[in-house]
Amino acid sequence: MANEHRTGRVNSGDVSIFYRAFGARGRTPILVMHGANYFDSYDWISVAGTLSADREVVAFDRRGWGESTWSPSKDYSLDAHVGDAMAVVGAMGWDKVIFMGHSASGRPAISLAANFPDKTAGMIVLDSPIGEEGPPGGGGAARATVGNPPTVFPSVEVAMAGFAKASSPPRIGVDRERALNALIRIESGYMLKRDPDSGNTRPIGEGAQMPRRPNRDVWQELAAVRAPGMYVRALRSDRMTDPKIIARVSGEFPKLTMVTVDCRHDIANEAPDALLAHVRKFTATA
Repeated sequence: MANEHRTGRVNSGDVSIFYRAFGARGRTPILVMHGANYFDSYDWISVAGTLSADREVVAFDRRGWGESTWSPSKDYSLDAHVGDAMAVVGAMGWDKVIFMGHSASGRPAISLAANFPDKTAGMIVLDSPIGEEGPPGGGGAARATVGNPPTVFPSVEVAMAGFAKASSPPRIGVDRERALNALIRIESGYMLKRDPDSGNTRPIGEGAQMPRRPNRDVWQELAAVRAPGMYVRALRSDRMTDPKIIARVSGEFPKLTMVTVDCRHDIANEAPDALLAHVRKFTATA
């Protein structure tokens, strides 16, 4: 079956990254990076499985999300997310890869393509708020501090109802089986599999002393991308809405083709066929 896959882990910095691998070696592999509110690799099983008919496809959980561990140094910087992606690429032994990032992972996908041109065969950005995003690591609203309590709900239904209220709700808000996979049963209720400090971009403790790549403006990094790219915008999403930003992305970067799908932010769940059609066309020669 297309959704059958193997799972594994790779160490990256101070975390253990959980990944799902689909398919076998063939054409250029694809690395799928999920968004932040609330998504993890589970949400990409169907899409990744379908894309793996002629190549390897790997989807992994961001540090602090899903089955990946939480960062002891609270390092959820752009640099850390980029490092995690490259750790997975290294573990898979890939020479070239197509980086595909949804929402908050669109920014790391751009940075990966800009900083690792020899590894990048292509870049796909899915409904990511370019030019409008918060702190470099993504992870929802900006948080300047650490030590936030875990997100706990009294029941699965309350958790689902909370996510369902969003203008572009993730699958966890409408799919109970998916919600169960995103929650851990604890004595006081159900805890979300997400570090509550996942918006922190300045690591603490020893992690603060680690060398890291200098941050660059997203527009500078887009200009540095040499591989072909595709931006997929969800027409009914609340993420990429500024006409000036959309026009800039479309007009200033000829290597970045913009296409659209008629859905809200959760493209993999609401418009998988349209997404697959775009990705297959983009990767037809890769």
